[in-house]
Amino acid sequence: MKLFVAVIVLTISTLPVIAQQKTPPAPGPARPLNLPKITEKKLSNGLTVVLAPLPNVPKVSAILTFRAATNATDREAHPGIAQIAAGVANEGTDARTSKQIKEDLRSIGGSLSLGSDADQTTLTATALSEFSTRMFDLMSDVAQHPSFPESELKLAQENTIQQIRAGRANPGFLVNERFQKAVFGNHPYSFVVPDEKSIGALTRADLKSFVTKYYIPNASHLIVVGDIDVDKTFAEIEKAFGSWKSGTIPPDDNPPTPVREKRQIYFVNRPGSIQSAIYVGNVTIPRKHADYFAIRTADTIYGSSFYSRLTRNIRESKGYTYSPFSSSNTQAKTGYIVAGAFVRNEVTGPTLLEIFYELDRMRVLPVTDEELNAAKEFSTGNFSVELASQIGLAGRINTVYTYGLNKNFIEDFRPKIESLTTADIQRAAAKYYDTYRAAIVIVGDWEKVKDQVIPFGEVTMYDAEGNVIKS
Repeated sequence: MKLFVAVIVLTISTLPVIAQQKTPPAPGPARPLNLPKITEKKLSNGLTVVLAPLPNVPKVSAILTFRAATNATDREAHPGIAQIAAGVANEGTDARTSKQIKEDLRSIGGSLSLGSDADQTTLTATALSEFSTRMFDLMSDVAQHPSFPESELKLAQENTIQQIRAGRANPGFLVNERFQKAVFGNHPYSFVVPDEKSIGALTRADLKSFVTKYYIPNASHLIVVGDIDVDKTFAEIEKAFGSWKSGTIPPDDNPPTPVREKRQIYFVNRPGSIQSAIYVGNVTIPRKHADYFAIRTADTIYGSSFYSRLTRNIRESKGYTYSPFSSSNTQAKTGYIVAGAFVRNEVTGPTLLEIFYELDRMRVLPVTDEELNAAKEFSTGNFSVELASQIGLAGRINTVYTYGLNKNFIEDFRPKIESLTTADIQRAAAKYYDTYRAAIVIVGDWEKVKDQVIPFGEVTMYDAEGNVIKS
């Protein structure tokens, strides 16, 4: 054994010394996307069907999107109904019990789930491609005939109420909720969660009426990607969804968002907090806006990547927090930018100062070529990874139809990103990083941080339930 070890040591010691590479290798050339041919058809009831053959695996993935059923839909009469409906719709139909649905899914090697957000409710399903007919039949049944069993509805209500209560004790939930309300005002996007009483009051009849009114084919689209034959698959879809009755598309609920003339602080007081949760931001643009690519890339450089300016500043240099962040969220009707951090009480003011400093630096000075090139590689690389899977491609196609984008959006993504200049980034930052009229939301202990916060703007104070307690 000693001889064996000695031979290894001798061998290693005689190897030539290889210098450690100090810089990462340059990225290789971008691979072509090789997107499948996308075919769009429409059923007589108005359902838009989008088919993309991708025979890399014997599987099919589908996303059925109800554009009329958003988180805020019917929020005046039944707040939270969209989330409850999405959570219970796959737990039974008029023809299938919850157990039968699960057994059907197992028999086709499939899955089925629903979820709602600010712009849509989606029903996502997968199956082995040989069972696509059965998958579409199941999707159609869940979309049109959910029975909302009493036991499942009650469980969903109890779980949602517990989640709301847990959220009220969580600074992350509170800062996001108050930020959405500060930025969007009476706009539907300001809706985050209902009160407990509203959730508990929902009935099966309410849910059935909601589905009948808002799960309608003429305000929906179906994306199908996978090992399919276009004509055969469309015939299967027509058979499954052809009898689905169209409805009246509800009017667009798009009131104006608040206009601030100066910075405004919205402070949620939590006495005893040892840290402050901070969000800073304002309204920007919808996804289909021409500045989308520039503001997305500016955000990557500012704070949404690990090598971003915000991270290098308040994490690496100052040590204020482990994970500062920013995000550019562009949705169907409008969007917002937000920068945030969770920091200990004593650096609440300094953190705000650095957030604004980096925002202003983006506004008044061009970014470096190195920063821009890194952001381009980050965006195009992630985009290509998304498109590599069936469900990833289906999701990207779904955004095109949900947000009303140009039909060439996916093909144009890489060229649009790669054509950006440092001047484009500065122009977008100067236009949308509005540091003079920003909403500043802080959740923390007012008595411990007030002297640091007051210099940044006028303060309106709230409790954890959202009630104004000082203005």
